[in-house]
Amino acid sequence: MAYALKVGKSPQRMREFLKTEQGLPSNGVTALAVDAAGRAYVGTGKGLCVYENGTFSPVILEGAVSMLFAHEDGVWVGTGTTLSLFSGCECVSSQEIGSLPVSMDTDDTQTLWLASSDHLYRYDGKDFRAYSPLRQSPVVAMAATESGGIYTALETHMQGLRLDGKRPRWAEITPFSSRIPSFKVTALASDGDAHLWVGTDGGLCLYDCNSEWLTYETIKVFPAAPVTKILLGENGAVYVGTTIGLYVFDGVKRSFLGCERWLPAQEVTALAASKDGGELWVGTQNGVSRITYQLMSLGEKAAFYQETLEKYNVREGYVMHRDLTEKGRVDSGSVQISDNDGIWTATYLAAQCFRYGATKSEEALALARRSKNALLKLMTVTGVAGCVARAYRRPGEAGFGDGDPEWTLVADENGPLEWKGEASSDEVTGHFFGLTNYYDICADEAEKEEISTALCTMIDCIVQNDYTLFDADGGPTTWGHWKPEKLNGCDKWFWEKNTNSLEMLAFLKACYFMSGNEKYEHEYSKLVRRHHFAMNCVQYKIEDNNVTHNDDMLTLLVMSVLLRYEQNPKLRRLYLLGLSHHWQTQRVERCPYWNVLYGALTGELCDIENAVKSLEEIPLDLVNWPVKNSHRPDIVWDSGQELFGGAPQLVAPLPYDEKSLRNYDHNIFMPDGDDGMQLFDPSNIYLVPYWMARYYKLIEEE
Repeated sequence: MAYALKVGKSPQRMREFLKTEQGLPSNGVTALAVDAAGRAYVGTGKGLCVYENGTFSPVILEGAVSMLFAHEDGVWVGTGTTLSLFSGCECVSSQEIGSLPVSMDTDDTQTLWLASSDHLYRYDGKDFRAYSPLRQSPVVAMAATESGGIYTALETHMQGLRLDGKRPRWAEITPFSSRIPSFKVTALASDGDAHLWVGTDGGLCLYDCNSEWLTYETIKVFPAAPVTKILLGENGAVYVGTTIGLYVFDGVKRSFLGCERWLPAQEVTALAASKDGGELWVGTQNGVSRITYQLMSLGEKAAFYQETLEKYNVREGYVMHRDLTEKGRVDSGSVQISDNDGIWTATYLAAQCFRYGATKSEEALALARRSKNALLKLMTVTGVAGCVARAYRRPGEAGFGDGDPEWTLVADENGPLEWKGEASSDEVTGHFFGLTNYYDICADEAEKEEISTALCTMIDCIVQNDYTLFDADGGPTTWGHWKPEKLNGCDKWFWEKNTNSLEMLAFLKACYFMSGNEKYEHEYSKLVRRHHFAMNCVQYKIEDNNVTHNDDMLTLLVMSVLLRYEQNPKLRRLYLLGLSHHWQTQRVERCPYWNVLYGALTGELCDIENAVKSLEEIPLDLVNWPVKNSHRPDIVWDSGQELFGGAPQLVAPLPYDEKSLRNYDHNIFMPDGDDGMQLFDPSNIYLVPYWMARYYKLIEEE
């Protein structure tokens, strides 16, 4: 690439759910406030508590908390018909007002106003004095704008109060008298510059307090979901609570924080934030979410993932997702024994190779060597030359001895084990991707010979068996087929034709590079000249409305192998045409893996900024929390994928912190998914693209 992107630190969002188990009087949160000292006040249906230094302190109050408002004097608390002023857990003063306190605000002169369920009050520095009765009730929200401008939200419309003449005058604001799109106003917030943010049962609006309206019907960035709360942060952020989750507008970025990953329930009942925006509190009927932000570099984030992975995602050198037995509990359950232990461990191996190449870290080299040995064991544990296992398991592990015919009982130096057969092209691809990167970056001469022998033996057996991967029982596997006549001449292999052509060319070229044996170059040339395998690669990506992603991953991984070893510019021209076409079709995904890989292999501009943006968005918490976006009115649905048997999906993927966690071989255009019963291995989604970008000098960290 012509340049390296310099990357600084970015805020990483983290959340903590707090409920009765942590000290809340009730999970039903009714109000929130953060005072000048940074203490959080949480009002519930059964009382008030104050959060400070990581713990809750209960405050003795009778009844439900109806309102909280942070002010320079302390925090005002409404319960029943009483209004109290608190400093920490101490009540400084209280006043009976005769009706339920609902909402407070200050106008541009710093005058403090209170709306109860039936009256408007003004603070005189000592007490709240009745200012004006409310023409209709009950009030659900109030906001103060310029001096004398008060707005209240009722269940059927909005009212504005102005001093026109000698006395206060209330005016109804409805769709009959203005361009407000709904009768039902549910939330209000004033920014002090004559801009009134208005929440309705249809969505968010902005009003100039005279006649100009911007509404969710015309401003596409405004949420078009029923609004429950609005908070204007002192840091410039806008927080919009709705019945389906929280929308956050932070500069030019809009985020949606949904249930379970970010919030303990869908509907937002209260909002509060610290002055600098570094701590956000979101109330629901199932507890409160305390959201904090930590500035981290991409490298610090990689180190965080590395530590977590080594603790929870490693089993006998194989790196996989962790299946949980308790929802969200990362220390429960065990590391997966999957159909593809090889390819995912190979992904981790590649990450450590790139890390070692970029930093010369001895830890990275040791971890890469561990993964290299684990991959090689899958090629020897079968006892059959050229036959690779998908995985193996030992007594006491899930499924051992269940009689599944795909599992074969053998023994190694540690005792009995069962290995799984029926390997596919995925496994062969994974081994070549991981082991060739180790060969190029990490291996000493003995290890190079070891890797070359293992990979060449596998390809020798495949070629000798008419380009077919055979299992230990002597029969062909279901997906291990590269026979030219089958790929080029059978309709049933239409989808695999180009992918498998690219794979075999990469396998043969790698074997020739490592061994120097001309037989691999001979087979390679035969496939190119007689069976047009290179031509099959010119547009190897078959556009399918983003339904099938497994082949996307396989082709990009083997393309990285092929282009590292093929130096013939005439053949590279064909392969690069295919790679360019593929990347352009995948570009909308903002996939850091594919963007970085494209830039590394071509030296062309690769949307590295989008790759970094995606890496920044991936949550620190890699539990696959349930995610639901299909009920959001702001998402855009695609069509056409049903022709390929696909389910409804989106035109473009959502940001990485809003959608389901997925490896890049899965469909990331799906709006919903997951169940909270898995801890993701970060290798595929973060560590490989990050360390590859560092190794190929696509990014530099400040």
